[in-house]
Amino acid sequence: YKKTKGFLMKEKLSFLFLIILSILNSQEIKHKDIPLSGLITNPKQEISGLDWYGDNLVLLPENLGGYLFMIPKDELYSSIQSKNPIPIEPRQTPFITPDYSEIIPGFEGLESIAFNGNQFVVTLEANHDGSMHGYIAWGTINPKTNEAKITDQEPLEIPMPTQIKNMTYESTLMDGGNVILFYEANGKNVRDSAWQPVVSIERTVSRIEYPHIEYRITDVTRLDSNNTFWAINYLWPGDKERLNPATDFISKKFGKGTSHKKSETVERLIQFELTNGIIQLTNRKPIEIELDENGSRNWEGLVRLDHNGFLIATDKFPGSFLGFVPTK
Repeated sequence: YKKTKGFLMKEKLSFLFLIILSILNSQEIKHKDIPLSGLITNPKQEISGLDWYGDNLVLLPENLGGYLFMIPKDELYSSIQSKNPIPIEPRQTPFITPDYSEIIPGFEGLESIAFNGNQFVVTLEANHDGSMHGYIAWGTINPKTNEAKITDQEPLEIPMPTQIKNMTYESTLMDGGNVILFYEANGKNVRDSAWQPVVSIERTVSRIEYPHIEYRITDVTRLDSNNTFWAINYLWPGDKERLNPATDFISKKFGKGTSHKKSETVERLIQFELTNGIIQLTNRKPIEIELDENGSRNWEGLVRLDHNGFLIATDKFPGSFLGFVPTK
């Protein structure tokens, strides 16, 4: 009897520990706004990706305008550390590209950007004859003038893993000379296998194993020294019909924060690792961003800010926002 009683007590304590751990793991983080000014606040710019070029944050407009936006890192830190930050007006640097509206049937815009030294890649999206098409193009940037130029006259088309309206390759990860592209919908009910394409320097395309993740993946950070990276995992409730999500095993494992329990919206960062030629989730708890009770925010850009947290950006819904998500 004593052994049984001791066993039950141990089980109760283990259960309580799991509840406490779940509560701690599901704590949400409120992002800090970094106010912006100038052209970037025009919703027509539709920021679709972020990356670093040196100590400059690069913000990629979805629509071709002949420029990229850049913000020096020290200006970002000044804004984050200020109680009353002055809005930042990003610099416009030249971005020379072919006229994709003439080259690509149904061209809709740029989706992601990733730098590797003075070279970079962008992904492009098109909707033609009722089908979605995804492309990749390479370019270089002048370190003295910051002028970026696409060097490929014709982008390389990457086959779609499945067809979902308005969804293509939304994120790009540089792995040495290879480029890993991330299709944005990878749930169990929309894809039998959630592999992602890998494009080599020679422009050959292979596949890398990747787990089923419900909802959308809209941007990823760079690989760190441990070969891990983070991604935006987002759900706007209006996309549920298109995505037909299965059980969300991430929230099932880690629980949900207060605002996420009250909403169908999902705004969180999840961590992956790239090991032995396979991408898989780590055991790191997701970072849930405290939801806005007025509506979902379409986060489409993500970078790390040193070891202090992340910078995130929306496209145009519900506005053009840049924010800081701390990890300390």
